[in-house]
Amino acid sequence: MKLTAVQKVTVALSAVLVAAGAAGCSADASADGKEVTTLRYQGAPGQINYLELADALGYLDGLTVKYVGEVQGGPASLQALATGQVDVGAAFNGAIAKVVSTGVKVTAVTANYGSTDEVNSSLLTLEDGDIRRGRDLIGKKVAVNTLGANAEAVLDTYLEKEGLSPQEIDQVTLVPLPGINIEPALRKGQVDAAYLFLAGKALALQHGGIRVLATDTDLVGPYNGGSYVLKDDFIADNPTTTQAFIGGVTKAIAWDQTHSPKETLAVYSKYLKEEGRPQYIKALATWKGNGVATPGGVLRDQDFSIWIDWLKASGEVDTASLKPSDIYTNEFNSTSGGK
Repeated sequence: MKLTAVQKVTVALSAVLVAAGAAGCSADASADGKEVTTLRYQGAPGQINYLELADALGYLDGLTVKYVGEVQGGPASLQALATGQVDVGAAFNGAIAKVVSTGVKVTAVTANYGSTDEVNSSLLTLEDGDIRRGRDLIGKKVAVNTLGANAEAVLDTYLEKEGLSPQEIDQVTLVPLPGINIEPALRKGQVDAAYLFLAGKALALQHGGIRVLATDTDLVGPYNGGSYVLKDDFIADNPTTTQAFIGGVTKAIAWDQTHSPKETLAVYSKYLKEEGRPQYIKALATWKGNGVATPGGVLRDQDFSIWIDWLKASGEVDTASLKPSDIYTNEFNSTSGGK
């Protein structure tokens, strides 16, 4: 049987996670049994990293952070988390649901991006092109940042609502590209459409000549699309660190939500310069927010249930007994009252 793109991602990711667990590969506790106080993490251009914003604002209560490079999408972040390359992962909520459904012990602890009526993500094509509806994408190429994640889930939702059958949807080829290369690939005709998030979408529209085929909030409403993720044994071994991390990050989200984008960018740009990564400031030129849909990044059942339904419909993984409450917690988020 030929595996679809989603199946390939699911199989590969699950294999890495299970192997990591079986090998006891973990950096969750220091050699002397004390709690970890330096958090290793990855970043992605074009989006405010709330862990870094928390650090910039002095909200991490004795913790230090260590940037270990860029990551291309949530599945890769979850792999890095499982194999001990990072202490904090960040992924699309549907990807988190996938791995939890396989028995992997990870938990989403706070939102880190999403979509609102003001800040969202869209499927785009060239204004002077022939693609004007979902059916026009059959046999065409669509650029996405990674397979098996948010872009693919929204695209599937759009194509289904446009009346395409599962067999027709399979004829739409997804092309994973680094975010910085997606708009140029569309304009050069290397792909026929592109799914762009947040600041990347805003920049493409600002450049002109782009048609919006579909916007995620029009399809599913405002939602938290992705979350920070910790391994369950990390939480158990490092309760004080976990509380400081989540408390600081959710406080930073709340700070961002009560300040203007200009104020957030001023703080964050200064931080990037001090950390020796000024080149990432340019990618934030059109940033207006990360689209977190709830105060302080509080997670809700609906942020996961819509993607559990997507997974069930695809038949790619067994989600028969999977509930949103199996995937996330607000225990450490003071904004939620621990609910």
